[in-house]
Amino acid sequence: MVSKYFAASVASFVVLCGLLVLNYADIQGHHFQPKLLALTHVATLGWVTMIIFGAMFQLVPVVLEVKLFSARLGEVQFWLFLAGVVGLVYGFWTFNVGLHLAVSASVVTLSMFLFVTNMLLTMGTVSKWNLTGHFLLAALFYLAVTSVAGLLLSINLGFPFISQIHLDYLKIHAHLGFVGWVVMVIMGVGLKLIPMFGLSHGFSTVPARIAFVAVNVGLMGTTVEWLLTGPPWLLHLYIAILVGGILCFVVQLLLIFKHRLRRVLDLGMRHSAVAFGYLFVSTGLGAFIAFVNVGSKDSADAVVLLYGFVILIGFFSTLIVGQMYKIVPFLVWFHTFSDKVGKEPVPMLKDMFSEKIGNAQFLLLNFGLLCVFAGVLGSWNLLLLAGFAFLFTASLLFAFNIVTVLRLRFRYGNKRTDS
Repeated sequence: MVSKYFAASVASFVVLCGLLVLNYADIQGHHFQPKLLALTHVATLGWVTMIIFGAMFQLVPVVLEVKLFSARLGEVQFWLFLAGVVGLVYGFWTFNVGLHLAVSASVVTLSMFLFVTNMLLTMGTVSKWNLTGHFLLAALFYLAVTSVAGLLLSINLGFPFISQIHLDYLKIHAHLGFVGWVVMVIMGVGLKLIPMFGLSHGFSTVPARIAFVAVNVGLMGTTVEWLLTGPPWLLHLYIAILVGGILCFVVQLLLIFKHRLRRVLDLGMRHSAVAFGYLFVSTGLGAFIAFVNVGSKDSADAVVLLYGFVILIGFFSTLIVGQMYKIVPFLVWFHTFSDKVGKEPVPMLKDMFSEKIGNAQFLLLNFGLLCVFAGVLGSWNLLLLAGFAFLFTASLLFAFNIVTVLRLRFRYGNKRTDS
């Protein structure tokens, strides 16, 4: 089941980067346009959320020491989610905003609620809660709210019923999804995975605890103020609290890296370290948009578009790629080779994919991102095309490495003899 989610997610990443190359000339102007909406949902649903679903099915039982409630429910959810995402993306791309978009959004929402139900029933048996569990529980709440908000917005496009400006609600939907769902998961899971992969011990978790409270207070407050359009100073206060919470988590990460025993960063950890740098940049950009009057409409649109790229490709994508280099080889090795240790030669984790290809992909990904950032700010189509071409090449190299790892599972058997 988890392999399906991972494979579909990697395929979505390749499709996303390929579509960016083919449609580079349309990556300008205001973010509310059909192709940008479609590409955003390929990124957020097909790439990011798909892989979070798969990772949480695997990691939540381990981290919280419980048994997954239902793998069968996860299988049903996968096919529903995949069908819904394809329908939703097609609806945005063609801007078929009637019944087609409403039905597709409904299928996506149903699949998300199946996931939330599966996770809540799994967490219901937890006997000892930890900070990671609290982050993940909050993330599930935001996922449910984000999915309902997205469904209502999709219906509103074809059958208008919302009295306020659609874009005001779209802003809420995006930040509940980006920060409430994805960043909350990253914070919670990161507290376990980053120390484990870096062999970090003896660090304080106070910054992460402050981050948990501040991000929730800031995000909820910001959402309410956007809905009620209260006094500007109160909205700015909540945004400042939200920004402060994210920066507290960056401090937590610095503490974890400082206390690591494994001093040399491998391929996966290099991706992660750079990704959290993009988190810092995106947080600064978000604060800049909130507090500074950019000036002309074209400049404001460019900064907002840059903000989206830094979050989706710079932070989310780079981090996911890095963690996939750690998680997928370990899972395949455990389920395929762990019961063969001492009986026959087995590969080491680092031998399960090409590190040379991974290093080339790392450079292409980050160089491509820099070209895209400059191209967005300067409205330079040629630079955008070059940046997207580098990203697409990087996605192909990444997919090659992940497929190489997954093929080992089928070549040598996908079941442990003692399971």
